[in-house]
Amino acid sequence: MYDYEKKGRYIVEFEDIPTDRQHQIEIEVDERRGNYDEVELGFDEERALKEAKRCLSCRRCLGCALCWAECKPEAIIFEMEDEYYDVEADAIIISSGVERPHQRADASLGLGQHLNVITDLQLARMLSETGPSRGLVIRPYDGEIPASIAFVQSYESASPEMHAAALCLGINEAILVRRKLSQSEIEIFVSNLGDFQKKHGAALKGLERIEINEANVSGVEAADDQGLKLTIVSNGNEISKTFDLVVLITQPQLSNEVKQMSKELDLGLNYVNFLAEGEGSVLLTTDKETIQLAAKN
Repeated sequence: MYDYEKKGRYIVEFEDIPTDRQHQIEIEVDERRGNYDEVELGFDEERALKEAKRCLSCRRCLGCALCWAECKPEAIIFEMEDEYYDVEADAIIISSGVERPHQRADASLGLGQHLNVITDLQLARMLSETGPSRGLVIRPYDGEIPASIAFVQSYESASPEMHAAALCLGINEAILVRRKLSQSEIEIFVSNLGDFQKKHGAALKGLERIEINEANVSGVEAADDQGLKLTIVSNGNEISKTFDLVVLITQPQLSNEVKQMSKELDLGLNYVNFLAEGEGSVLLTTDKETIQLAAKN
């Protein structure tokens, strides 16, 4: 074990890391008597897949020091000790730190089951020039440019403010995709559009070949070519339509860090606190005079 591991440094724990080692199948003791049958039978398919997923899943530092060698500002110091400071302040401003956990996505929409189903945050990385695809919008399955893309609401319901925040991200991403893929078909499927349309109706009318439908998607199935067949329910009618790529619009929530800070400061916070509208920097007061919240611009 490296020294920094003994000190607990550079060790980041991830909740999704598999921890249990799979053990190979062995025949029972009674079956071993009086014969020369093989005792250890190896893994069946299920155990083999689970064990394979453990490989390199720890994501810990391996001690290769490549980060240290490549860091020109010499900002990486393995021997650095943690230091703690007490700071006195007249006021505290808490920034929201939004998270969009994919675990809340409806399982029937196929996230984690079909390669061509991704989240809005994964699309954001794809759209970035510094992202894994250098700004190209592609299907994860085969790297092809999608000819049709569906944006689908992945949560059942949310407060009006949270719902509006989720829709704004999804629609803005659809606009960015349209600029990159001028010929692709883009449709958005969401529920409870009434209030959102009243507030942003003029902007929505100006969208270039992006169709927004008030409908629910009850299921996603993959075809042989990995196209995605959506079951769409609208006004009591059910239809099916196939798309090359599905982007799930996720529900925002407060980050765990802000929740913990709220608890330590004895504050009752929720995501809606951070959804005030205004010009420039907006600060919201709380029940404590010396603590304010930094709302979205």
